[in-house]
Order: sequence, then structure tokens, then C-alpha cells
Amino acid sequence: MPRTLRKKSCTNTYHVVIKGADRQLLFEERKDYIKYLDLLEYFKEECNYELIAYCLMSNHVHLLIHHSEHCPLETIFRKMNTSYAIWYNMKYDRTGFVQNGRFYSEPIETKESLLNALKYIHFNPTKAGLEEFPGASYPWSSFHDYKNKIDKLTDINLALRIAGNDEVFFKMHEKDSDENTKFLDIDTMRKRIPDDVAKDIIANVSNCNTSTEFQNLSLIERNNNIMEIHKKGVSIRQINRLTGIPRGVIERIINKNKSKGHS
Repeated sequence: MPRTLRKKSCTNTYHVVIKGADRQLLFEERKDYIKYLDLLEYFKEECNYELIAYCLMSNHVHLLIHHSEHCPLETIFRKMNTSYAIWYNMKYDRTGFVQNGRFYSEPIETKESLLNALKYIHFNPTKAGLEEFPGASYPWSSFHDYKNKIDKLTDINLALRIAGNDEVFFKMHEKDSDENTKFLDIDTMRKRIPDDVAKDIIANVSNCNTSTEFQNLSLIERNNNIMEIHKKGVSIRQINRLTGIPRGVIERIINKNKSKGHS
């Protein structure tokens, strides 16, 4: 079946979402986030795009990007995704896809939709329970560039100019609104507990610090750990994303244990 053609923006501006393959992690630790930001900066120079906003979550990335005529989105993210995947696989001694195939994109046509998309991106960590409000504690967001007037990676001037002034710009970040729900959402990945808490539970139960280590456990160790992690409140979907174990396998392990408990 042929792929659906991307909707094109007459302004060359898009809200882009890149997800981890099979909802797995894109970033295991701090150095991974830094590497991704370094690549964004490197290819920004090579492909001549403007990065208006970004937020790196553990298993997906939001970008608000304006590309030039000579370098379309497909070219930018072919370079980005390939470079990061090669680095990530070498670092963690793994093979296969890191990103979930095709990236998602939504055209941004108006000044209002640009500000709403930017706000939605900056509210991602808040909606995930990782910080109380944008800029409170989560470090991997362009909100800090706007707050500190840093325009090296993030091109902050356009959004600030559209907002009118700094006071209006930061005022709009004081409260989320239903207007933002129309943007590319990752609500299908919503969690009972934040990912950083779930990662700590997995590490404490299994003594594994990466998904690769967890996948190399013996079947008995793996299955017992999955049951214990699930009992501590980590959802099946989170276990799948944070360990790389297929969701169907996790469901069978948990359902089998429940059957034994009722026999």
C-alpha cells in the first residue's frame, strides 16, 4: 500500500515528531540528549533550516522547524536519523532501527498556529508529569533558550516577534489550553508514572542500566523482573518502551502469571 503523501506547508514550516522504534527509548542517558542536540546544530548549518522550538522526550522528539527551499524535510531527517542511529547503535552495541521509520509532520500556516505549536511543544514535559510548568526543571527543551535569550540552536526571534513582547510570550506559558490538542500528540503513550521513575524501578529490580542489558538477561531473570516491575506500577506499554521487550511478549508473561495465580 503506497504511503500517504505529506501535507505541504506554503510557509515551509512544520511541527515534526520523531518516535523511537516500537516506542522504545531514543535517549538512555544525558549524553544521548546532548549528542542529539549537537546533531541538530550541525545539520542546521549544513541544511540551512531554522529551529523555532524543540523538546526531547525519552522516546520521542518534537521540533518546530522552518526549512529552506533547497533542503526539504525528507533530506534533513534522513541525515539526522541516520547519523544518530549509527552513533546510538555503536554506543550501545546494538543493531536495527532506532527511530520509528517515517517521521510525522504537520504544516504550520499561520502565526497563531506557530505560537500554539510552540506552546504545545514546551508543555510536553509538564503533561508527562516531569515538571510542574515549562522551564521548572526539565532541561531538554527550547523554553530555556527563550528564557535566557540564547539563539545559537533555537531561532527565538520569530516567535518573540509574533507574540509581541517577552511578557506576552511567557504569559502564554503559564497555563495549557485545549487549543493545543489539535497538534501532533503522543497521548497514546501516556503513563501512569513518569518515565524517569519507571526507569529507576526497572534499574532497581533488574540491576540493568540500559535496555540492551535487560534484553541480555536469561529468560527466567527477564520474566521474573517483568512481573516484579509491573507489580510496582510500571505499565506494559512503559516496560515495552523502556526495555525493548516486545509488548506481546510482556503481555503473555503477565497473563500467564495471572492464570497461575487463579489456578
